Amino acid sequence: MAEEKKNAQVLNGVNDDITELKSLSTLRKRVISDSEVVSKSPNGFRLANGNTGVILRNDGQDFYALTTPSGQAQDGQWNTLRPFSFNLATGKVSLRNGVEVSGGAVVSSNAGIAAVTTGPTALISGQIYEAPGIHTDFTSGNVTTSMLMTSRTVPGKDDFGILSYLDRLGNRNEIHVRANSEVSAGQFVKRNANGWILATGTLSVNNNADRYTQGVRIQGENGLNSELYHYERIGKHNLMGIHVANNNGQHAWYEFLHTGYAFANGGWNSSSDARMKTDIVKIDSALEKLQKIGGYTYLKQGVPEAGVIAQEVESVLPQSVTTTELKLNDGSTLKDARGININGVVALLIEALKEERAARIEDCRELGSRLAELEKATGGKQD
Repeated sequence: MAEEKKNAQVLNGVNDDITELKSLSTLRKRVISDSEVVSKSPNGFRLANGNTGVILRNDGQDFYALTTPSGQAQDGQWNTLRPFSFNLATGKVSLRNGVEVSGGAVVSSNAGIAAVTTGPTALISGQIYEAPGIHTDFTSGNVTTSMLMTSRTVPGKDDFGILSYLDRLGNRNEIHVRANSEVSAGQFVKRNANGWILATGTLSVNNNADRYTQGVRIQGENGLNSELYHYERIGKHNLMGIHVANNNGQHAWYEFLHTGYAFANGGWNSSSDARMKTDIVKIDSALEKLQKIGGYTYLKQGVPEAGVIAQEVESVLPQSVTTTELKLNDGSTLKDARGININGVVALLIEALKEERAARIEDCRELGSRLAELEKATGGKQD
Protein backbone atom coordinates (compact mmCIF):
# COMPACT_ATOMS: atom_id res chain seq x y z
CA MET A 1 0.00 0.00 0.00
CA ALA A 2 1.49 3.32 -1.11
CA GLU A 3 1.90 6.09 1.42
CA GLU A 4 0.02 9.37 1.17
CA LYS A 5 2.43 12.34 1.21
CA LYS A 6 1.95 16.07 1.56
CA ASN A 7 4.88 18.52 1.88
CA ALA A 8 7.27 15.65 2.77
CA GLN A 9 4.87 14.49 5.51
CA VAL A 10 3.41 11.01 5.77
CA LEU A 11 -0.24 11.65 6.53
CA ASN A 12 -1.74 8.15 6.44
CA GLY A 13 -1.11 4.58 5.37
CA VAL A 14 1.67 2.00 5.60
CA ASN A 15 4.81 2.14 3.45
CA ASP A 16 6.16 -1.29 2.44
CA ASP A 17 9.16 -0.27 0.33
CA ILE A 18 10.90 2.46 2.34
CA THR A 19 13.38 1.03 4.91
CA GLU A 20 14.46 4.37 6.35
CA LEU A 21 12.59 7.61 6.88
CA LYS A 22 14.93 10.55 6.53
CA SER A 23 14.49 14.30 6.81
CA LEU A 24 10.87 14.13 7.82
CA SER A 25 10.15 16.98 10.24
CA THR A 26 6.68 15.98 11.45
CA LEU A 27 4.73 12.72 11.58
CA ARG A 28 0.97 13.01 11.95
CA LYS A 29 -1.22 10.54 13.80
CA ARG A 30 0.53 7.17 14.32
CA VAL A 31 3.71 5.43 13.17
CA ILE A 32 3.53 1.64 13.00
CA SER A 33 6.68 -0.42 12.44
CA ASP A 34 7.00 -4.18 12.03
CA SER A 35 10.66 -3.97 13.06
CA GLU A 36 12.98 -1.67 14.98
CA VAL A 37 12.90 2.10 14.95
CA VAL A 38 16.57 3.15 15.15
CA SER A 39 17.99 6.51 16.18
CA LYS A 40 21.74 7.13 15.82
CA SER A 41 21.55 10.34 17.83
CA PRO A 42 22.33 10.31 21.61
CA ASN A 43 18.89 11.84 22.14
CA GLY A 44 16.80 9.13 20.57
CA PHE A 45 13.23 10.00 21.43
CA ARG A 46 11.29 12.90 22.94
CA LEU A 47 7.80 12.98 24.48
CA ALA A 48 6.74 16.60 24.13
CA ASN A 49 3.20 16.57 25.46
CA GLY A 50 2.44 19.27 28.04
CA ASN A 51 4.76 21.91 29.50
CA THR A 52 7.71 19.60 30.24
CA GLY A 53 9.25 17.10 27.86
CA VAL A 54 10.87 13.72 28.45
CA ILE A 55 14.00 12.76 26.53
CA LEU A 56 15.31 9.20 26.14
CA ARG A 57 19.09 9.48 25.83
CA ASN A 58 21.95 7.00 25.24
CA ASP A 59 25.35 8.68 25.69
CA GLY A 60 27.32 5.46 25.11
CA GLN A 61 27.83 4.80 28.83
CA ASP A 62 24.36 5.20 30.35
CA PHE A 63 20.76 5.24 29.27
CA TYR A 64 18.68 8.11 30.72
CA ALA A 65 15.10 9.24 30.95
CA LEU A 66 15.61 13.02 31.29
CA THR A 67 13.21 15.91 31.72
CA THR A 68 13.40 19.29 29.97
CA PRO A 69 13.12 22.66 31.67
CA SER A 70 9.56 23.85 32.12
CA GLY A 71 8.23 25.52 28.94
CA GLN A 72 10.75 23.76 26.68
CA ALA A 73 8.97 20.49 26.02
CA GLN A 74 9.57 20.38 22.27
CA ASP A 75 12.99 21.98 21.84
CA GLY A 76 14.69 22.29 25.24
CA GLN A 77 17.72 20.37 26.52
CA TRP A 78 17.49 18.37 29.74
CA ASN A 79 17.47 20.02 33.14
CA THR A 80 19.57 19.07 36.20
CA LEU A 81 17.25 16.27 37.34
CA ARG A 82 18.28 12.66 36.71
CA PRO A 83 15.06 10.74 37.46
CA PHE A 84 16.14 7.45 35.89
CA SER A 85 19.23 5.88 34.34
CA PHE A 86 21.04 2.58 34.06
CA ASN A 87 24.64 1.82 33.21
CA LEU A 88 25.12 0.09 29.87
CA ALA A 89 28.07 -1.97 31.14
CA THR A 90 26.74 -3.12 34.53
CA GLY A 91 22.98 -2.69 34.24
CA LYS A 92 22.96 -0.85 37.57
CA VAL A 93 19.88 1.37 37.88
CA SER A 94 20.03 4.84 39.45
CA LEU A 95 16.95 6.70 40.69
CA ARG A 96 18.25 10.06 41.91
CA ASN A 97 15.09 11.90 42.94
CA GLY A 98 13.41 9.36 45.23
CA VAL A 99 11.06 6.50 44.48
CA GLU A 100 7.44 5.95 45.46
CA VAL A 101 6.21 2.36 45.26
CA SER A 102 2.47 2.12 45.85
CA GLY A 103 1.95 -1.55 45.04
CA GLY A 104 4.75 -3.08 47.09
CA ALA A 105 8.20 -4.20 46.00
CA VAL A 106 10.22 -7.41 46.05
CA VAL A 107 14.04 -7.32 46.03
CA SER A 108 15.43 -10.64 44.82
CA SER A 109 19.07 -9.62 44.38
CA ASN A 110 21.58 -10.78 46.97
CA ALA A 111 22.72 -7.19 47.33
CA GLY A 112 19.58 -6.23 49.29
CA ILE A 113 18.50 -2.63 49.85
CA ALA A 114 21.03 0.02 50.90
CA ALA A 115 21.01 3.72 51.70
CA VAL A 116 24.51 5.18 51.64
CA THR A 117 26.15 8.43 52.73
CA THR A 118 29.91 8.89 52.34
CA GLY A 119 31.62 10.93 55.06
CA PRO A 120 35.16 12.37 55.16
CA THR A 121 38.04 9.94 55.62
CA ALA A 122 38.94 11.61 58.89
CA LEU A 123 35.73 12.38 60.76
CA ILE A 124 35.49 15.91 62.11
CA SER A 125 35.26 16.21 65.88
CA GLY A 126 32.09 17.98 67.00
CA GLN A 127 30.09 16.81 63.97
CA ILE A 128 27.35 14.18 64.12
CA TYR A 129 27.13 11.80 61.18
CA GLU A 130 24.05 9.75 60.32
CA ALA A 131 23.34 7.30 57.53
CA PRO A 132 20.24 8.03 55.45
CA GLY A 133 17.33 6.30 57.14
CA ILE A 134 15.41 3.40 55.65
CA HIS A 135 11.88 3.92 56.92
CA THR A 136 8.25 2.96 56.51
CA ASP A 137 5.53 5.54 57.20
CA PHE A 138 1.81 5.47 57.89
CA THR A 139 -0.20 8.69 57.56
CA SER A 140 -3.73 9.29 58.79
CA GLY A 141 -5.02 12.84 58.43
CA ASN A 142 -2.15 15.11 59.42
CA VAL A 143 -0.45 12.52 61.67
CA THR A 144 2.36 10.24 60.45
CA THR A 145 3.94 7.34 62.30
CA SER A 146 7.30 6.08 61.08
CA MET A 147 9.62 3.14 61.69
CA LEU A 148 13.21 3.99 60.80
CA MET A 149 16.56 2.21 60.63
CA THR A 150 19.81 4.18 60.48
CA SER A 151 23.21 4.58 62.18
CA ARG A 152 24.87 7.46 64.02
CA THR A 153 28.50 8.33 64.71
CA VAL A 154 29.78 11.01 67.08
CA PRO A 155 33.59 11.06 66.61
CA GLY A 156 35.45 10.14 69.76
CA LYS A 157 32.22 9.66 71.75
CA ASP A 158 29.71 7.21 70.35
CA ASP A 159 28.95 4.91 67.46
CA PHE A 160 25.73 2.88 67.19
CA GLY A 161 22.88 1.67 65.01
CA ILE A 162 19.33 2.92 65.55
CA LEU A 163 15.89 1.36 65.32
CA SER A 164 13.46 4.21 65.88
CA TYR A 165 9.68 4.55 66.00
CA LEU A 166 7.98 7.94 65.68
CA ASP A 167 4.64 7.47 67.41
CA ARG A 168 1.35 9.34 66.91
CA LEU A 169 2.22 11.78 69.71
CA GLY A 170 5.41 12.82 67.96
CA ASN A 171 7.73 10.96 70.36
CA ARG A 172 10.87 9.41 68.91
CA ASN A 173 11.41 5.99 70.56
CA GLU A 174 14.90 4.66 69.86
CA ILE A 175 16.71 1.35 70.39
CA HIS A 176 20.50 1.64 70.11
CA VAL A 177 22.69 -1.27 69.00
CA ARG A 178 26.35 -0.92 70.01
CA ALA A 179 29.52 -3.01 69.88
CA ASN A 180 29.56 -6.47 71.50
CA SER A 181 25.86 -6.82 70.59
CA GLU A 182 24.91 -4.36 73.34
CA VAL A 183 21.33 -3.13 73.06
CA SER A 184 20.00 -0.13 74.99
CA ALA A 185 16.34 0.84 75.18
CA GLY A 186 13.86 2.52 77.47
CA GLN A 187 12.16 -0.72 78.52
CA PHE A 188 11.44 -4.25 77.37
CA VAL A 189 7.97 -5.80 77.47
CA LYS A 190 7.55 -9.56 76.99
CA ARG A 191 4.23 -10.31 75.29
CA ASN A 192 4.69 -14.04 74.64
CA ALA A 193 3.21 -15.78 77.67
CA ASN A 194 5.13 -19.00 76.86
CA GLY A 195 8.44 -17.27 76.25
CA TRP A 196 11.40 -16.51 78.49
CA ILE A 197 13.76 -13.60 78.85
CA LEU A 198 16.85 -15.79 78.52
CA ALA A 199 20.39 -15.10 79.73
CA THR A 200 22.98 -17.66 78.56
CA GLY A 201 26.74 -17.78 78.24
CA THR A 202 28.38 -19.78 81.04
CA LEU A 203 31.84 -18.88 82.35
CA SER A 204 34.15 -21.42 83.98
CA VAL A 205 35.55 -19.88 87.16
CA ASN A 206 37.43 -20.84 90.34
CA ASN A 207 39.93 -22.99 88.40
CA ASN A 208 37.05 -24.67 86.52
CA ALA A 209 35.49 -25.88 89.77
CA ASP A 210 32.45 -23.64 89.29
CA ARG A 211 30.32 -22.29 86.46
CA TYR A 212 28.87 -18.79 86.42
CA THR A 213 26.12 -17.23 84.24
CA GLN A 214 25.67 -13.49 84.49
CA GLY A 215 22.02 -12.45 84.25
CA VAL A 216 20.93 -8.88 84.96
CA ARG A 217 22.84 -5.93 86.38
CA ILE A 218 20.89 -2.95 87.69
CA GLN A 219 23.24 0.01 87.65
CA GLY A 220 22.80 2.94 90.02
CA GLU A 221 24.74 6.18 90.46
CA ASN A 222 28.34 6.37 91.69
CA GLY A 223 29.12 2.69 91.24
CA LEU A 224 26.11 1.34 93.14
CA ASN A 225 24.68 -1.78 91.51
CA SER A 226 22.77 -5.02 92.03
CA GLU A 227 23.29 -8.23 90.06
CA LEU A 228 21.21 -11.35 89.47
CA TYR A 229 23.17 -14.45 88.43
CA HIS A 230 23.27 -18.25 88.34
CA TYR A 231 26.16 -20.12 89.96
CA GLU A 232 26.97 -23.84 89.88
CA ARG A 233 29.38 -25.43 92.32
CA ILE A 234 30.04 -28.47 90.16
CA GLY A 235 29.09 -31.74 91.82
CA LYS A 236 27.62 -29.98 94.86
CA HIS A 237 24.72 -27.63 94.17
CA ASN A 238 23.57 -24.74 92.00
CA LEU A 239 21.95 -21.51 93.06
CA MET A 240 20.43 -18.23 92.07
CA GLY A 241 22.42 -15.39 93.56
CA ILE A 242 21.83 -11.72 94.22
CA HIS A 243 24.84 -9.47 94.72
CA VAL A 244 24.41 -5.92 96.02
CA ALA A 245 27.49 -3.67 95.89
CA ASN A 246 28.20 -0.34 97.55
CA ASN A 247 30.88 2.12 96.43
CA ASN A 248 32.71 1.95 99.77
CA GLY A 249 33.68 -1.73 99.48
CA GLN A 250 30.60 -3.20 101.15
CA HIS A 251 29.11 -6.20 99.35
CA ALA A 252 26.11 -8.39 100.19
CA TRP A 253 25.41 -11.85 98.74
CA TYR A 254 22.13 -13.73 98.91
CA GLU A 255 22.05 -17.33 97.68
CA PHE A 256 18.95 -19.41 96.93
CA LEU A 257 19.93 -23.06 96.48
CA HIS A 258 18.17 -25.68 94.38
CA THR A 259 17.62 -27.62 97.63
CA GLY A 260 15.24 -24.92 98.83
CA TYR A 261 17.64 -23.39 101.35
CA ALA A 262 18.73 -19.76 101.38
CA PHE A 263 21.84 -18.06 102.73
CA ALA A 264 23.15 -14.54 103.21
CA ASN A 265 26.50 -13.17 104.32
CA GLY A 266 24.56 -10.88 106.65
CA GLY A 267 21.20 -11.65 108.22
CA TRP A 268 17.48 -11.75 107.43
CA ASN A 269 15.25 -9.15 109.06
CA SER A 270 11.47 -9.15 109.24
CA SER A 271 9.46 -5.95 109.52
CA SER A 272 8.15 -5.63 113.10
CA ASP A 273 7.47 -1.93 113.70
CA ALA A 274 4.63 -1.32 116.17
CA ARG A 275 3.24 1.37 113.86
CA MET A 276 2.45 -1.36 111.34
CA LYS A 277 0.36 -3.38 113.80
CA THR A 278 -3.14 -3.20 115.23
CA ASP A 279 -5.14 -5.34 117.65
CA ILE A 280 -2.00 -6.21 119.63
CA VAL A 281 -2.69 -8.95 122.25
CA LYS A 282 -0.10 -10.81 124.34
CA ILE A 283 0.07 -14.59 124.04
CA ASP A 284 -1.51 -16.12 127.11
CA SER A 285 -0.89 -19.55 128.66
CA ALA A 286 2.41 -19.63 126.81
CA LEU A 287 3.91 -22.40 128.97
CA GLU A 288 0.89 -24.60 128.43
CA LYS A 289 1.02 -24.00 124.68
CA LEU A 290 4.76 -24.60 124.61
CA GLN A 291 4.22 -27.99 126.21
CA LYS A 292 2.37 -29.05 123.05
CA ILE A 293 5.32 -28.24 120.77
CA GLY A 294 8.31 -30.55 120.58
CA GLY A 295 11.88 -30.01 119.38
CA TYR A 296 13.05 -32.66 116.93
CA THR A 297 15.84 -33.78 114.64
CA TYR A 298 14.79 -35.22 111.27
CA LEU A 299 15.51 -35.51 107.56
CA LYS A 300 13.66 -33.01 105.39
CA GLN A 301 13.73 -34.31 101.83
CA GLY A 302 16.88 -36.21 102.74
CA VAL A 303 18.65 -33.26 104.42
CA PRO A 304 19.37 -33.49 108.21
CA GLU A 305 17.68 -30.73 110.20
CA ALA A 306 16.50 -29.79 113.69
CA GLY A 307 13.35 -27.82 114.36
CA VAL A 308 9.65 -27.98 115.13
CA ILE A 309 6.63 -29.48 113.38
CA ALA A 310 4.35 -26.96 111.67
CA GLN A 311 1.17 -28.87 112.54
CA GLU A 312 2.06 -28.76 116.27
CA VAL A 313 2.69 -25.03 116.09
CA GLU A 314 -0.57 -24.60 114.19
CA SER A 315 -2.51 -26.31 117.01
CA VAL A 316 -1.48 -23.65 119.57
CA LEU A 317 -0.45 -20.67 117.43
CA PRO A 318 -2.24 -20.79 114.05
CA GLN A 319 -1.36 -17.14 113.33
CA SER A 320 2.26 -18.24 112.80
CA VAL A 321 1.49 -20.93 110.20
CA THR A 322 0.75 -20.47 106.50
CA THR A 323 -0.19 -22.96 103.78
CA THR A 324 0.88 -23.08 100.15
CA GLU A 325 1.17 -25.55 97.27
CA LEU A 326 4.73 -26.89 97.28
CA LYS A 327 6.48 -29.14 94.76
CA LEU A 328 8.86 -31.64 96.36
CA ASN A 329 12.18 -32.91 95.04
CA ASP A 330 10.63 -36.20 93.90
CA GLY A 331 8.16 -34.31 91.69
CA SER A 332 5.13 -34.83 93.91
CA THR A 333 3.09 -31.88 95.17
CA LEU A 334 1.80 -30.97 98.63
CA LYS A 335 -1.41 -29.03 98.02
CA ASP A 336 -1.45 -27.54 101.54
CA ALA A 337 2.17 -27.58 102.69
CA ARG A 338 2.62 -25.82 106.06
CA GLY A 339 5.18 -23.09 106.60
CA ILE A 340 6.16 -21.33 109.84
CA ASN A 341 6.88 -17.69 110.56
CA ILE A 342 9.58 -18.41 113.11
CA ASN A 343 8.94 -15.03 114.79
CA GLY A 344 5.72 -16.54 116.17
CA VAL A 345 7.62 -19.38 117.86
CA VAL A 346 10.11 -16.85 119.25
CA ALA A 347 7.24 -14.79 120.65
CA LEU A 348 5.78 -17.90 122.26
CA LEU A 349 9.16 -18.72 123.85
CA ILE A 350 9.52 -15.19 125.17
CA GLU A 351 6.13 -15.26 126.86
CA ALA A 352 6.74 -18.79 128.17
CA LEU A 353 10.05 -17.70 129.73
CA LYS A 354 8.36 -14.69 131.29
CA GLU A 355 5.64 -16.93 132.73
CA GLU A 356 8.30 -19.34 134.03
CA ARG A 357 10.28 -16.47 135.58
CA ALA A 358 7.16 -15.07 137.22
CA ALA A 359 6.39 -18.52 138.64
CA ARG A 360 9.93 -18.84 139.99
CA ILE A 361 9.73 -15.39 141.55
CA GLU A 362 6.44 -16.31 143.16
CA ASP A 363 7.93 -19.59 144.40
CA CYS A 364 10.88 -17.72 145.91
CA ARG A 365 8.58 -15.21 147.56
CA GLU A 366 6.47 -18.01 149.04
CA LEU A 367 9.58 -19.85 150.21
CA GLY A 368 10.93 -16.69 151.83
CA SER A 369 7.65 -16.13 153.61
CA ARG A 370 7.67 -19.69 154.98
CA LEU A 371 11.26 -19.33 156.18
CA ALA A 372 10.39 -16.11 157.95
CA GLU A 373 7.44 -17.76 159.72
CA LEU A 374 9.63 -20.70 160.71
CA GLU A 375 12.28 -18.45 162.19
CA LYS A 376 9.63 -16.57 164.11
CA ALA A 377 8.16 -19.79 165.50
CA THR A 378 11.57 -21.10 166.63
CA GLY A 379 12.68 -17.74 167.94
CA GLY A 380 15.40 -17.56 165.48
CA LYS A 381 17.19 -20.52 166.99
CA GLN A 382 19.00 -22.91 164.77
CA ASP A 383 20.26 -26.37 165.62
